[in-house]
Parts: sequence; structure tokens; C-alpha cells
Amino acid sequence: MADGYEYPLIDGLDVDEVITVVGFFQKVEEAYEQREGVDRAELMKAYNGFRTTLPAQMEQKQLEKEFLKRSGYDAYAVVKKSQGIRS
Repeated sequence: MADGYEYPLIDGLDVDEVITVVGFFQKVEEAYEQREGVDRAELMKAYNGFRTTLPAQMEQKQLEKEFLKRSGYDAYAVVKKSQGIRS
């Protein structure tokens, strides 16, 4: 993990939307950092909130890519593993 990074965001999000996006990235962090991982239901709830907040797939992928670059954590891989699909 890269120390001291900021979560990637896009302009125009209100406070609740920022909380939702950051919450998803925090679940991805937990998946990497917690020995027991992250609860699948909680992760998928956070992911669905992320997708609802950012309905444009391009924006989702842009933030996931930037998060990977900043943190070293691959949100796509975590979600796919949680869904039982290999990336």
C-alpha cells in the first residue's frame, strides 16, 4: 500500500456520494489489509452503491484505475473474486 494517498474522486459529487465512493474503496482496502478479508455481502453492498452513484461505467473504471495507481489495490480483482470470477 502506498502511504498517504488520497481517494480518487470526480467533480460534482455531493457529500453522500463521496461517502459512498470512499466507502467502496475502504472495503477494497479491507480485503487486502485484513487477515480475514472483508465480508462479501458488505463488499457487494458497497460496490452496488458505487455503481449507483457513478452509473457511467467509464467513470467507474477511471476511478478504479486511479485507485489502483495510488494505492496498489485492485478493486476490479477484489469484486471479481467476491463474485467467484477469476480476473
